[in-house]
Parts: sequence; structure tokens; C-alpha cells
Amino acid sequence: MMNKRLNEFGKELGELLEFQKISINDYAERIGTTPKNLIDIIEGRVALSFNMICNIAFISEIPVNYIFNVEESFRVDNNIDKYLKDNNLTTRKLMNKFNYKELSEKYDVDYRDERNDYAILEDILKYLRIINPSLIYKQDNHIFYKSKNDKPELLALWLERCYRVVQQQEIKEYKKDNIENIVKFIKEEAINNRFDKEKLIKVFNENGIFLAIEPDLKGAKIRGAFRVLNNKPAIYITTKHKRYADVYFALLHELAHCKSDFNRAKSGSIVSLENSISEEDYEIKADKTALNWMVDDKKYSDIIKNKDFSSLDCFIVYRLAKDKYISYNSKLYQVNNKIIK
Repeated sequence: MMNKRLNEFGKELGELLEFQKISINDYAERIGTTPKNLIDIIEGRVALSFNMICNIAFISEIPVNYIFNVEESFRVDNNIDKYLKDNNLTTRKLMNKFNYKELSEKYDVDYRDERNDYAILEDILKYLRIINPSLIYKQDNHIFYKSKNDKPELLALWLERCYRVVQQQEIKEYKKDNIENIVKFIKEEAINNRFDKEKLIKVFNENGIFLAIEPDLKGAKIRGAFRVLNNKPAIYITTKHKRYADVYFALLHELAHCKSDFNRAKSGSIVSLENSISEEDYEIKADKTALNWMVDDKKYSDIIKNKDFSSLDCFIVYRLAKDKYISYNSKLYQVNNKIIK
């Protein structure tokens, strides 16, 4: 669909004039232009200006929004065409990068016309609130922070999903000291093998932090993300964590970013990937802070030194397994870090 036209509505306008048997000269005079310019509009040789759209809408009783929507789709389709050509892709290959079928089912994205690839891609871009596919892949923008993620399309969709979820939340004033309140609450929940999504969101909101716990799309390797929305902290984690310590470690890791990397997150989302070893200092520091919150370094050192594994909770066995003192498959780990039901 390599479109060389500069407007799309002109074709419809030409068909309308022909159907209503209106001459070019007469209609051009009515909309305040020359016959030559009207022909250029119909042939797609010139773009439609705002004033011209308003004049056509007024004279023809065609809603202004309709004409704008036609032209908006036309411009977006041109952006899609250019991206496909530059990256040697077909529409179907690009759609598959977004897991478009799963996206519709899991995130409730409605496609206007499921038989039209361009319409589906338009709806995906509209969901992401961007007009050009290339914007997804730009480093350090509001969609994609520095990450070695190999599926940025799925990351962008998940970040948008979480953003839409937290938009529905009302939060109280955030103070840095509030983090300790949340850490205390998380430790109590973990030790008692409790996980209540709605209760967690309420506690985070009451302490001034947005929280989204949302599923990612198949193939994504996302663990969580921290970002700042209008100077308010927001934490996102996925629902792939099946055990208590795993999900709470993800939360604590992002809380550590909230404590130490607030200003950094103003310029983009700090994304943590599943089962990845980051060399970024701020990621290493966040891991250490989270692990120390789970079981403080002194207590942990004593456990290792004395090899006292008799009285363990999910946080202790998680840290022991992470440091390879025990296996994730061991009975000790499985019993003390239970699967969330």
C-alpha cells in the first residue's frame, strides 16, 4: 500500500460531486478555492488544510470529525508503510510482533476491522498513543527505557496497559519515608503467606504510590518497572510470579528504585527483566536493597555462617537460592516459599 497521494478524502469528495452532479467550478466557488486547486484535492496532489476541511464540511454537511479521521488514518498508514519498507516487513509480520490476537483477548483491545491489517495496526498504535511504529524503538523515551529486552513491542504494550490501570487510581501524598511503611506491610504479608492484590494496591496508594499488577504478553521477559507520572511514583509488576517471595522481591526491587532512582525515572521507565543479570549499577543496587529488606544482611550472614536452616521463611530461602546456597528445586525451597493460590 505505497500511497503517493497527499490526502485521502479527495477521492470521496470527487465521488460525491459526481454522484450529486455538481460541477467543479460551482463547488470550488462555494468552498472558496479555485477549480484547479479543487481538482488537485480530488486527485490527491495537495494536502487538505484545516480551513479547507471546515469549508467542505460546512458546504457538504459532512462532519468535520469524519474528514479528520479519514486524513488521520491516511497519515498513520503512510507512517506504517514507510516503517514496513525501511525494515523489510509485511503488515502481518509487524502485527505478529505485537501478539495482536493475544493483545485483543488479554488487554481488551477492540479492532474496528479484523479483516484489514492496516486497521488493526492503526488500532494498536492508537492503543499505544503513538502515530508511528518507529517511536516504540527509540531509546530513552517515555515508552522504552534502557533495556536489553528483545521484544520492545510487548514491553511497550505492557507499560501502556499498566499506565491505563493506574490512571484509575487515586493516591495520597508521597513521602520518601512512606517506603518503610510499605516494606513493613510486605514483610508481614510474606511471612504469613498472604497475597491480596487489591489490598496491596490500596496500601501503595495510601502511601502515595501507583501500583499495577498486570499480566504481560507471551514471550515477554518483563519482571517489573518503575516510572514517575507527573512527579508521582508508579510501580508495575507482572503476574508471572507464582511464589510469595518471588512476587514480593519484584515489588521490593521496584520500591528500591523508588527510593534511589526517582529523578532518573522522570525521563523514562526503568525496566527490570525476568532472569536477567544487569550490569547497570542502579539495578545491582536495587537488588541488594530488596534482598536486605527481605532479610537483613547481619541476620543473613549469621544464617550462612552457622548453617542454621532450621527456622526459615520464604524470604530467607529465596535469598539462599538466589545466592546458590540451596537449589530452587530443593524441598527446603519448595516448602518454605509456597506457590500463591
